[in-house]
Amino acid sequence: MKSNLATCLVLIASVSSATAQGTLAFSSATGSKPLITFDGVVAGLNIKVELLVAGATALTYSSGGALVEPFSMVSTPSSGGLFSKGVVIAHGIAPGATAVVTIRAWDANTGGTFATADACARSSTSFNYLFGGAGDPPALPGSIVGPNMFNGLAVPLCPEPGTWALSALGLGSLLLFRRI
Repeated sequence: MKSNLATCLVLIASVSSATAQGTLAFSSATGSKPLITFDGVVAGLNIKVELLVAGATALTYSSGGALVEPFSMVSTPSSGGLFSKGVVIAHGIAPGATAVVTIRAWDANTGGTFATADACARSSTSFNYLFGGAGDPPALPGSIVGPNMFNGLAVPLCPEPGTWALSALGLGSLLLFRRI
């Protein structure tokens, strides 16, 4: 009888952990409002931003249930490198649990995904996040902005091939004139 009870408790625990849904407010437009910048520029760039949660089986928006895929963030002077995508549900992360959250950004002109973008035109940051969602009513998720969390992301831009060619031509000219 005790083994049946233990088996039932283990089954309940595994089902509840598999259906756990922690929540995350995926927005940098709060608190100190950290920016995503590319070489210090915040306007007019074709930026892709992606959210990863370690241990999550899936990520969905709470409104509409759409999958969280990398989203385009074409920065304008008014948005100034900020993003606000609302509440994200992390399936497989229990409310009240801490998990590693990674935010990645890249220049979409160099690749459609983080892995295919030029290495010099992408950047990421990771931090521990305490997920909301438990209780009645469910706890609202806290901000991702704060000390030891999302502080902004500075992504370098790759120099154009013409820049390298002009640099080499200039260096070659200096060496040639030095010999004369």
